[in-house]
Amino acid sequence: MNYATLYRLSGAAAIAGGLLRIVSSFPVTQDEITLQWLYAGIDVLLLMGLIGIYLQRAERLGFLGLTSFAVAVAALSFIGGPDADPFGFSTYEQGAAALAIAMVGLSMAWVRVREKPVWPALAWFASVVAVGLLGTIQPLAHYGLPAAGVLFGLGFVLAGAPLVELSAGRAAR
Repeated sequence: MNYATLYRLSGAAAIAGGLLRIVSSFPVTQDEITLQWLYAGIDVLLLMGLIGIYLQRAERLGFLGLTSFAVAVAALSFIGGPDADPFGFSTYEQGAAALAIAMVGLSMAWVRVREKPVWPALAWFASVVAVGLLGTIQPLAHYGLPAAGVLFGLGFVLAGAPLVELSAGRAAR
C-alpha cells in the first residue's frame, strides 16, 4: 500500500469516526447493544484515523507527539468493548481520561511546531476545557460531556479532511 492510499483511508476513517462521535454525543438510541456497537465502531475508526494523522507529521511532532500518540492508541484499545470493571474501576472512564490527556499532549506538540491546520489541535484541547469548565457551572453541567464529545469528534474531522485532500492531490499528479 502506498502512502497516498494510507492517508486517504486514514483520513476517511478519521472523518467517519469524528462524525459518529459527534452524533453519539446526543441521545440517538436507548438500545444498549446498538450503543455498544456504535462506540466500538467509533473507537476503531478513530484509531485508524489517528494512525494516519500522526504518521503524516511524525517527524515534526517530536517526543511529546510520539508519547501522546502511543498513549492515545493504548487508551483507544482500553476503552473498546463492553463497559466492564474487571480491575475494580471503570476501564472506560480511565481510558477516556487517558485519551483526553493524550490528545491534549498531541495538541500541544501540534501547536508547538506550528502544524497546519491548527483547528484540530484547538478542538481537541477545547474538548477538555469544555468538560471541565461546564462541569463546574451547575446549570450547564449536563452540557459538558456532549460539548466535549462534539469538539473531540470535530478535531478528528478537521484532521482527517486534509489527509483525504493531500492523498487526492498526490494521486492526481
